[in-house]
Amino acid sequence: MANYTEFLKIENLEILQHSLFFSGLSADELTRYVTFAKPELIELEPEQKLSVQPGHKRRLGIVLTGRVKVYTIDYDGNKTIINAIDGHGTIGTMQFMMEYYNVLFEVVADTPGKIMMIDPDSLLIADESIALVQHKILVNMMASQRQLFITISEHLVCLSQKNIRDKIMRFLKICSEAERSYEFDIRFSREEFAAYLAVDRASLSRSLSELKREGIIEYHKNHFKILTTQHFKY
Repeated sequence: MANYTEFLKIENLEILQHSLFFSGLSADELTRYVTFAKPELIELEPEQKLSVQPGHKRRLGIVLTGRVKVYTIDYDGNKTIINAIDGHGTIGTMQFMMEYYNVLFEVVADTPGKIMMIDPDSLLIADESIALVQHKILVNMMASQRQLFITISEHLVCLSQKNIRDKIMRFLKICSEAERSYEFDIRFSREEFAAYLAVDRASLSRSLSELKREGIIEYHKNHFKILTTQHFKY
């Protein structure tokens, strides 16, 4: 875990300026905010895990670079994937307020990346010296939260489907619309895909095989192609 002064390096300031969270801020404004907030910089290597224990001080995490997956872990050690965030080589943004005192969160890196952890009070408690900067960041935060709510809503829509086939097709429809293409890569491994849809892996594999055999989809690992849209439900 690096000291906040790492953010004051030119290369890290440039990364922050490309983030939706800090969009529109000048280098001087970013420098003033970082000096005030004193965020933590966490650099992750592939497969490295970042755990947040129950009762941990609430934090707001921003994925600056790289690809990570976020899980919750229950008392029996079962992991449930919440989301996968990919910065596509530039910036991915993730906010999660650590106010859940009985939930363990785990962030797992798929690629090398950087995460910025800040205390939300550095935004919510106004300070006259940087009030304008705080206001700009809060406006950006609202835009970023909009995407988070969309992601949650899409997940709930998938989970609300009556059977596995409908869950799969709803998820693939969402992916197709997001990519504006009938051919795309999904962000989950097969095991993660099953967890995301709240089904067992064997049932998921069986349903995928049936859809493929019926000529509805083609797939190889996490690469999918929609062959017909007649099974999409609008």
